[in-house]
Amino acid sequence: MGCCPNPMVVENRTLELTCEAPPSTETLLWDHDGSVLVPGGRVGLSPGNRTLTVQGVCRDDAEMLSQPKVISSNFTVVENRTLKLTCEAPPSTETLLWDRDGSVLVPGGRVELSPGNRTLMVPGVGRDDAGNYTCEVRNPINSVRSEGVIVTVIYGPVTAHIAPPGPLHPLLGDNVTLTCAADSFPAPRFHWSHNGSDLVPALTSAVLSLVLRGVEQTGVFECLATNPHTGRSATTSVSVTLGPGQQAVQHCRRKKTPQGSKDPPPVYENVNPPACVGAAAQPGSSPDPTYQTLQPGTRDLYQELRT
Repeated sequence: MGCCPNPMVVENRTLELTCEAPPSTETLLWDHDGSVLVPGGRVGLSPGNRTLTVQGVCRDDAEMLSQPKVISSNFTVVENRTLKLTCEAPPSTETLLWDRDGSVLVPGGRVELSPGNRTLMVPGVGRDDAGNYTCEVRNPINSVRSEGVIVTVIYGPVTAHIAPPGPLHPLLGDNVTLTCAADSFPAPRFHWSHNGSDLVPALTSAVLSLVLRGVEQTGVFECLATNPHTGRSATTSVSVTLGPGQQAVQHCRRKKTPQGSKDPPPVYENVNPPACVGAAAQPGSSPDPTYQTLQPGTRDLYQELRT
């Protein structure tokens, strides 16, 4: 099988090459510098592909296209802004195609192409526009594809949520675990607060875990998710109250004054519920008070008050 060696043709004329192949040949392909030629444009093939013609041949047809390159000022784009990519292509390029994740991009919708297709623009870029982009250049003789570039779209958060959603009614001594999540890229930063006040020390992880010791740990827990790259944030909260049958007892503390002291009489203070937690009345227990008989001479609880 062979062809005319080193053919010469005048520019703008028609190049014609014939392949001398055995009659039993079933498939015949033409190749130029490693690229398979297919009919189209100025390239023509006879039935059975034995004859190749290139009309209006030019000097660029004798040269292999160099590999194009995709360039951009930024391959990371914030959602709803504009993506702009440019293909650096050789001058002999006749056709330029853009591709994203294996699919050819054509003008329409939000996809815009400049004359000659060398610049691709996507206004109002969305999450689905992220992916691997390439450009491919062609002339009648060969085609070359660029290296792929990865476009990343930054977004969110729009909403956040806590699991479990609540309201929650744990018992004293229970472990309480709250997990905050928000749809965002990159992953958001988290900040927790309790009843309107920041937790001390500050908690910046997605998970808040505590053992419920008293009513001071109940109330509203709020999670704030932020993405510094987009400047967006989202908040969500969950209510935590004591479960059924759990009743915190207020403690009353007395400042002691030694007998014979010239200090003023003792002062009694009621401590607010959030500051202390006492025993819990168990479900089904009797609400009636209990009494204890004191033996003669036994010092009772109130003797100090009478002295």
